[in-house]
Parts: sequence; structure tokens; C-alpha cells
Amino acid sequence: MRLFSIAPITRRLYSLALTGALLLLPVNPCHAVVEEKPPETAATSLDAMVEILKAKGILTPEEATAFTRKHSGASSAEGMKALVGLLQEKGVLSPEEAEGIARKQTASIPAGPGKERIITVLAPEAVNPEMMKQLSRNVAREIKRDVKEQVKEEIQQDVMEDAKSRLKWPSNSPDWVQRVRWGGDIRLRYQEDTFDRNNADLLKPDKPTELLNTKNDRQRARIRVRLDVAAQVHERVEAGVRISTGNEQDPISTNDTLGDYFNKDGIVLDRAYLKCTPVTGLTVTGGRIPNPWFYTDLVWDHDLNFEGLAATYKMNLIGERLKGFVTGGLFPLQEVELSDHDKWLYGGQLGFDLSPVDDVKLTLAGAYYSFENTRGEPNDPFRPGEKDFTAPLYQQKGNTLFDIDPGPSIKTALAADYRELNVNGQLELSFWNPVKIVVFGDYVRNLGFDREEVALLTGNPDVKEETEGWHVGMSVGHSDMTKFADWRAFCAYRHLEADACIDAFTDSDFHLGGTNTKGWILGGDFALYKNVWLTARWMTADEISGPPLAIDVLQVDLNAKF
Repeated sequence: MRLFSIAPITRRLYSLALTGALLLLPVNPCHAVVEEKPPETAATSLDAMVEILKAKGILTPEEATAFTRKHSGASSAEGMKALVGLLQEKGVLSPEEAEGIARKQTASIPAGPGKERIITVLAPEAVNPEMMKQLSRNVAREIKRDVKEQVKEEIQQDVMEDAKSRLKWPSNSPDWVQRVRWGGDIRLRYQEDTFDRNNADLLKPDKPTELLNTKNDRQRARIRVRLDVAAQVHERVEAGVRISTGNEQDPISTNDTLGDYFNKDGIVLDRAYLKCTPVTGLTVTGGRIPNPWFYTDLVWDHDLNFEGLAATYKMNLIGERLKGFVTGGLFPLQEVELSDHDKWLYGGQLGFDLSPVDDVKLTLAGAYYSFENTRGEPNDPFRPGEKDFTAPLYQQKGNTLFDIDPGPSIKTALAADYRELNVNGQLELSFWNPVKIVVFGDYVRNLGFDREEVALLTGNPDVKEETEGWHVGMSVGHSDMTKFADWRAFCAYRHLEADACIDAFTDSDFHLGGTNTKGWILGGDFALYKNVWLTARWMTADEISGPPLAIDVLQVDLNAKF
């Protein structure tokens, strides 16, 4: 997408700069004396302005010479009026701007918030150098503010027009075609997993009869492809579908690892939802939906999509400076046919966005996630397999587990309940826009962990209560890689204890997934072309407690979006 066209903004900058400069030209004492100078000083200032306009190409040499010759004997007020008229004829100043210059030169100049210093009746001796400095500063601030607002409006308008032109279909195309939007992305990844030679030998949590790779380094080539389509079926209803690479056994990754003798790869349904806005500020989304929470990947992997229903209401609390939002959701995790103990996730989040000034935005949110019926239940020896459904359908590593099978085989399940309190915040500084500084922090604590119950199920009276996690970091650079040389650098530190959250849904890359881990994340992005960029990320992580397990992960990605 084309970011913006510089031409209209340049013209507007010239216009605003000229407006400010003309306001500072000396004027005739009979109208508004702001500085006591002889007539030749005013003429010199007007001549200097004409020379600047000629140097910038706004006036041709012939126009500048003709103007100077025609108005050489005129007063500064008359000369300025003529110059404003000429600039209006050339389209540099709009009629409204020209009128505003004339009005300010003969009426007033702002002298502070909510105040004006009327200068139409001032005599020359009433004006001092400090007054002139203050007037100049006020006008400069006004020009800066006007430039900033105009540039913002120009960019927004240009982006919208560009998007409309790209999405525009032929006029004779069917109505439904006009309401459909397409998009997607492709990622090519090189990944290197490096293991410490002193790592312990461990079993896979989900397959306890198999050995987990803890010592053999590996290199992988991986791809990710996602294709989105969204249709505005009604002014208040949107339908969305996304297909991607991946598989139906891994909810937190859409990667496909290359190296299967050139065999074809599968495509899965990644999203399928309806989104409705029944009233202003309220959004209700149902189906297989994008993550509805304000979050980091401390608790939720970025590739995770939710299944169920979520609603978000946004409101203005104090104008545009303070906004609030409330999100609630209910999501089925596992439907069990012969039991009334289906597994569910219930969640709620309350947060607000604060913008004390234009270039500062602070977002804070607190959430509570309650996982129902996810703790394992031991099988009755006389009814083998009856409680197997209480084991998780998917898990990574880190959570406290116990064996629910009383026989010689092993069936692991979660030993704790999970009631997660999650608080996170983000501070965005845009003073150097488009370069931004973003600082974030995330904290999670599992309030559902009962040490006595866990000790009873695991048979370990010395079980540890490790139920906290936190994540802090920052990034510096561009928000999006939309044109050549856009860049971003980032770093973060993470500490996530074993039972702080369910390990199935947290980041699958850091420590190769799961909880009971701590370490650093360093990386950056660099745009090669429009919407094509490189990402490099290095993660070094260790086990917090238990047998040693240190893993470093290097990822180098070539990304393209469309």
C-alpha cells in the first residue's frame, strides 16, 4: 500500500510557512503597529519575501520582477495584500487562508491559550522587543500545530484513497465482489536449535514413552502461508475466513517444516468467523476468531486463534484522551460426549488507553482467565480409560503432571487448576514518528494452584508452588515494514514459572515452547522492498527449576505480505 504522496503535503507546508511569514511582516501603523521601523525596512522585508518565493520556484523570475516594480512605492500593508492576492491566484493559498491572513493582520494575534492581545489600537511606542518575541513564538507554535494536523490529515486521506483504488473492482462487477477484501502473507524461515551438552535426558510430556530431544542440535527450513478473505455482508456484519499451512494437532503453530521428500503440504482452516457491531462501540465475534485480548506471548502464542464467542465494548471516558474497553469471552476447549464435564475457558478483561499528549499512548489491562475441568482425574482400576479424556488434547512442557493410568502404561494429565490473573501494559512514544519507542510489561499469576491437592495427586509432598511469570521488553523503530529501509530493533526478558499458566498455549518458539523457563529475546526487522522484509531473532533460555535444559533458538525470516 502506498503510504502517502508528498506533493500535496509539500504544497501545504509552503502554504503554512508563507502564512506564518506574512503574518510577521511589518504593517502600516494605522492598522496594527507591532514594530516601529522606517518605511524602507518594511519594503526590504517584502522584497526579501518575494526573493524567497522566487528561489523556491513559487514565483517565476518574471512574476517576481513585475511584482517588485509594481509595488515598490506601496506601503507594507498594501504590498502584503497584493502578495497574498497573487499567491491566492496561483493556488498556493486558499481563499480561506488569504482571508485569515488579512483578518489577523488587522485584528489580533494569539498571545496564549484562551487569550488574545488586540493590537489594532497600539501605538508604536506601546510595542517592545519582548512583545515581538512572544508574538513570533505564538505564531510559530500555531504554524507547527497546523502543519502537524494537516500532514496527519493528508496521510490519512491519501492512504484511504490508495486503499480504495487498490480494492476497486470494475463498475460492472457483481455487488458481492465489491464487498470482498483479500490479503495474506508468506514467510520463509531458517531455524537453528542449539542444545547445551549438559542438558538432562527427558521424556516427552505428551508421549512419555519417547525421549525428548535435549542434546542434538538441529537446523530446519520452514514456511508459513496465510490467505485472508473478509466480506462486508451487511453494514454491521463482517464475515472472515483465513486458511493457512499447519496441522490439526498443533493449535499454536502454522509452520510447515520442509524435508518430506518433496511431498505436498496441507492447508487448514485457521479462522472462520462472523463479526457484528450491533451498536456503536460494541463488537461481537463468534466462530474461530482472532485473539480478542490485549496480550503478549507470555500467556498466548501469537499464532493461536480462539474458538467460541467474544464481545468487546469500547468507550470514550474523557474525550479522545482517555478511552476504556471491556472484553469477555467463552470458549469450548474440549467437548466430551459421555460426560457433563466439558472443558471450557471463560475470560474477562478490563483496560484503558490514555493519551495525555498526542505523541504518548499508554495502554493498561487486567484479565482473568478461568480454565474449567482441565485438571486430570485418576482412572478407576476397574474402569480403565474412563477418565482418559481429562488429559489435555495438546501440551508442550513445564506444567506439573501426574499419571492417571493405574496400570503399567503412562497417561499424563495436569495436576493443578488454572485461574490466571494477567496484568499487562504498553507505553508508546511517537515523538520521532514514524520511528516509535514501545515499552511493554506483562505479569501472570495462577490463583488456582492448590499445593496440598497437587501434592496428593503427584505423590510428592515437597512439590513447589511456582505460579508466577513476567515479561518485559522494548522496541525502537517503525511500526510496519512498508518501504525500503524501514527498521525495528527489539529486546525482551522473560521469566515464566512451571504452573504460572497452561503450557499448551504459550509461545512455541522460546525454549521451544512451554513454561518453567527464563531468558532473553533479541532481534530486529529491516525492509528490503515495499512490504518485503527480513527478521532475525535470537532466543536464549534455561530451565528455572528441575533437571537442566538450556536451549538457544535462532530464526531468520524472509517475510512478504499482500
